[in-house]
Amino acid sequence: MLERPSRLLPTALRALGLAAVLVTGIWPAVARTPTTGNWKPTTPELTGPQQTLLDTALAQLPAQRPGVTDMYVLGVAGDSDEDVFHNEVVYLRQMASRRWDAEGRMVNLINHPQANADGDATPLATRQSLARALDALGRTLDPEEDVLFVYLSSHGLDDNSFYLHTGPDQEDYLAPETLAQLLEQAGIGNAVVVVSACYSGGFIPALKAPNRMIITAARKDRPSFGCGNTDSATWFGRAFLVEALNTTNDFSAAYSQTKLTVRQREKQEGEVPSEPQFQAGTMIADVLAKWRQGLPEAGPVPYPFVYQPPAGTPVRAKAAGDTQANKKGL
Repeated sequence: MLERPSRLLPTALRALGLAAVLVTGIWPAVARTPTTGNWKPTTPELTGPQQTLLDTALAQLPAQRPGVTDMYVLGVAGDSDEDVFHNEVVYLRQMASRRWDAEGRMVNLINHPQANADGDATPLATRQSLARALDALGRTLDPEEDVLFVYLSSHGLDDNSFYLHTGPDQEDYLAPETLAQLLEQAGIGNAVVVVSACYSGGFIPALKAPNRMIITAARKDRPSFGCGNTDSATWFGRAFLVEALNTTNDFSAAYSQTKLTVRQREKQEGEVPSEPQFQAGTMIADVLAKWRQGLPEAGPVPYPFVYQPPAGTPVRAKAAGDTQANKKGL
């Protein structure tokens, strides 16, 4: 998405903004609250049931295995209003368990009503919950031997921040520098960080390190596509998680495949290239190669989510594998 209306906008203006998205696929340009200065998050404090829910999940993380390169996984779905972010993070758990030998080693933070449905509650994604999860992961894994895979999926803003929206009038923004600080404070060593959001290339300068790989859905000054309740996955998420990572566990090769897939779809849809980005430090490749050597054989993991358009929704010509009638930038 290009810009998200601030919580300070009147409800009527937010409704008008939503109507514009449904027609044009892009949020109208509006003033928004900055991520610095006097900004105060309006997401819920991490207390009571939410803290208990998160602490319970973190307490169940298995210890790392000496001599084995274990992959721990942290999935973050930022916006409660849209299905695609929730879908991708839920699917990541399934795929990581079956293809990466990461059963039990994943923590999900999801802002979506479905995350608390069917008796399977998941902690909310806020800056506080992200910091607490990273701290616990840092105390669990071996920073020299193991790897943390972080997948963040939400809207991105043109200042390169990542949108956290837990419910009506409850929002916050995660700046690249804040995520870098949280990783350092938690003592995370080897890490693969994937940011699926508009303008997400802005995370690379803040996060790059010899023991990190960073993959983003777009250049720092470009939107990516596929958010909204008009598909079951974002364009980048489908190309990377569902397609590329079901054919290879090599993240570099998966990125190369994803970049080609996304560009082909953008050409078909007439969009300006998002230009996914990649950066790898000098130390991370050997660690990931050792991890891949220890993986069991595993086949593709089916994506369980299917977009069902509301009755009467006009459907235009589809791109390959797409059921999307409308689109917007992330």
